[in-house]
Amino acid sequence: MSNSFGRIVVVLCGLCLFATPTVTFLGQPYRLASFNQKTNAMWEFTSANETVDNWSTLLTVVDRPDARTRPDLDRLAQGVMDTYKSRGGRILMAKTMVDASGTPYNYMVAAFDQPAQRRFELNFVKAAMGAKNAYMAIYGVRVADQKDYAGKAKAYLNERSGEIGKELEKAVLPAVGTLPRKEF
Repeated sequence: MSNSFGRIVVVLCGLCLFATPTVTFLGQPYRLASFNQKTNAMWEFTSANETVDNWSTLLTVVDRPDARTRPDLDRLAQGVMDTYKSRGGRILMAKTMVDASGTPYNYMVAAFDQPAQRRFELNFVKAAMGAKNAYMAIYGVRVADQKDYAGKAKAYLNERSGEIGKELEKAVLPAVGTLPRKEF
């Protein structure tokens, strides 16, 4: 009897893993690793061997039902930029861009110096309108180096920021209405 129960658990656990939403970004699979709704619904996706507590790259999707119009979207982007600045972030770029279909969106790149960890956290942020309201997609990258993390972060930006921006523009993200809304 315990063997049968064990198989059922394995099957059920296998179904749970199979049902976990995934996203491919820059050719790498990301799996849903957390959800919270402290202010707005937010889902964090990590690569296979990483967690939300220990990541080198992180893809975050934020539902923003408070922004339903283009002026609301601009206020949202300004608010995010102001929040980043108030938390020590440097805004490296912020501008309105237009995707391939002609739809405008707000894009920014922010850098957070974390000298105690000998790293920079870089956030590439797209704020755009969805079917009903705005959403944000944030690709976070931690660039670390014990000797010259600032130099390594600058090199990373020079080599990868264009590619990341293009990928965020065309990324196919799960519709927020289809994502689970239970904290884990």
